Amino acid sequence: LKASVPSASWPPNAVSALRRPGVASMPSVFASAAALNLAICLSLGFVTRSKVDADTVPSGFHSHLRRYLLAWTLCIAGEWLCGPGVYALYSSYGFENATIARLFVLGFAFSSVLGCVAGTFADRFGRKRSALLFCSFGVCACTLKHFAWYPALILARLLDGAHASLLYTAFESWLVSEHFVRHDFPRSLLGHSFALMFTISYLTAVVCGFVAQMGKDSIPAAPPIGILHLGGWAVPFEMSAVFQALAFTYIALNWDENYGEPPATKGDSPEVGRGLWRTFFSTKVILCCALVSFFESTMFIFVFSWTPALSPGSDHAALPAGLIFAVYMMACMSGSSIYSLCVGFRLTTKAIMTGVFFVAAAAMAVPACLGVTEEGKYTNFCAFIVFELCVGAYFPAAASLKGEFVEERYRTTIYNLFRTPMNLIVVLVLLTGPPLELTFRLLFAQLSLGAVMLLAYCLLGERNAIGKGAPLLSP
Repeated sequence: LKASVPSASWPPNAVSALRRPGVASMPSVFASAAALNLAICLSLGFVTRSKVDADTVPSGFHSHLRRYLLAWTLCIAGEWLCGPGVYALYSSYGFENATIARLFVLGFAFSSVLGCVAGTFADRFGRKRSALLFCSFGVCACTLKHFAWYPALILARLLDGAHASLLYTAFESWLVSEHFVRHDFPRSLLGHSFALMFTISYLTAVVCGFVAQMGKDSIPAAPPIGILHLGGWAVPFEMSAVFQALAFTYIALNWDENYGEPPATKGDSPEVGRGLWRTFFSTKVILCCALVSFFESTMFIFVFSWTPALSPGSDHAALPAGLIFAVYMMACMSGSSIYSLCVGFRLTTKAIMTGVFFVAAAAMAVPACLGVTEEGKYTNFCAFIVFELCVGAYFPAAASLKGEFVEERYRTTIYNLFRTPMNLIVVLVLLTGPPLELTFRLLFAQLSLGAVMLLAYCLLGERNAIGKGAPLLSP
């Protein structure tokens, strides 16, 4: 595979970098969308910000929270810096869409497999050690992505999969254990900690989108040294490696180790297994599994599809992906705030989820019906923003939904079982590689099916629709 080599001299000065065609001729619609979404997400974030009574905060809580949030910010910044330019980086190396799809599937599948054991691994190996391993995997993966050599990129994607599995197990588990076990802080303050954690995550994602774009524009791709590439879309991965190295150092020096509870004894295993399968095969869990699979598979397929959809027939690497990614993250943050407002207005979880599915389906209907063309890419971009708004509202709503009916003792296992049909949908779509228009029609169809299922439940009621039992989507 031949990598593209820039014809211009390298490196340019700062002024000439700003005069590059990709920067000077950036479509105003992207910049306007960024400004508008920034104003909306900051306003909504201020209105719905988490508050805590200072008189109820015990001694040591703020120092504990700062210790966690600083490490989390460094780690999640390293994660978000890699987000905008993965597809563009592979495209700049000369890889075709089908090859890039295989790389995406490889990382996703490996993360899914490891996700089934990552929680148990972190519990036994130690949450601090797992966080350090997360940082190490991230640095290694970012380094390997500088090589336009397929085996190196395969290894990088495998490391990405392990990296993602640890991100959503080790850090949250460490925080909860420190909160309850080591410090015995009030349960009410844990919600405040998580609210700050996700707010910082979205804000960091927005900033990282802009920083990734500026890094790519300021340091164009240098002539390759064999298979080694520097500059261009490799710059955000270089910055990511730096952030994760800093996070490794901070965690090693400032965190204490903690572990999970020991597993159940062998004598308990048959009864635990029977209880698990009774819970999973209840009608309400099956219905929720379908909803989670439909929405989250749509989200993962969208991650792969939005870059070629916004640059049809043109150079994918020239797309201002960092700026667009920042806009998407602003929309996610706004969606999360809208969910909080809906809860404040006493809307039920089932009402919120029904609205999320219908609006998300309408967003996917735009590229499904209008097609993926150069003339319609800005219309599709607006639809993609609406979809990301739904993503932001979906996650807290889905967390509330799942938290209502899954027994605590089976929670982690059942959550992992939810990933199986979702993984199957993602792998089948990406490996078969349907045209983009057909891909968006499939996404529209499954979101519409989810919306109809929820609407049927709301109209018919739990007894007539899915049988007797506790309400599935209770607030």
